[in-house]
Amino acid sequence: MKRFFTLTVLFLATVLVLDATPVQASYQDGLKLVRQGKWARAILEFEQMVAANHAPSQFSLGLIYHLGRGVPRNYEKAYNLYKTSAVQGHAPAVNNIGMMYLNGEHVEQNHWVAFKLFEHASAEHSQAKDNLGQCYQFGWGVEKDIGQAINFYELAGSEGYKLGYYHIAQIYEKGADTIKADIQEAIKWYEIAGDASYAKAYYRIGELYEEGIGVPPDKELALSWYEKALDMDYTPAFTKLRNLKQ
Repeated sequence: MKRFFTLTVLFLATVLVLDATPVQASYQDGLKLVRQGKWARAILEFEQMVAANHAPSQFSLGLIYHLGRGVPRNYEKAYNLYKTSAVQGHAPAVNNIGMMYLNGEHVEQNHWVAFKLFEHASAEHSQAKDNLGQCYQFGWGVEKDIGQAINFYELAGSEGYKLGYYHIAQIYEKGADTIKADIQEAIKWYEIAGDASYAKAYYRIGELYEEGIGVPPDKELALSWYEKALDMDYTPAFTKLRNLKQ
């Protein structure tokens, strides 16, 4: 599930600066249909541009098949579409082929190949930097190095992939290898992630204060952080607020 979140977010978070050509305008129309959940129409839009060898459309159609949105999940089609996009240098496609090697989807699982693909894509793609961070944190295709993991997570966050900041917070909350658990440092990074519009991070701070994890239990502080998360439309915070106020 965690890996599919990493894939799906590309539809929502990737900002593309495109020329105002008919093909690019059609691609934007396709992305709009994706955001509206109109998968059949989006597929038709992307298929026309795939035929014109448009790399972002090849990637986007590959992602639809990878996740099974509006069509049965088809890893083979996803891989082939990613590959034609990646050959043209489209970094998100390189990253997602790395995901397929990491998880063993259509291809034989190979963490080293996944790591090298993330490394290649990371020059242009913040999400690939976050994936590199995970490789270093968990030793996927490379020797574990928690310092390098934090470095790549921070780079990803600074380039707009806010989950990178959240991953740093998790390291400090739980501890990892040479990093001892430090709740105050974790809260600092959760707050940075929340300030970058990642509402789940504010919610997690609320949980820390509600449950007294590494800090004295504080209902008022918990409420304030849940309210921040709810202000950003993070719906799980509504239940927390309702229960605490009762």
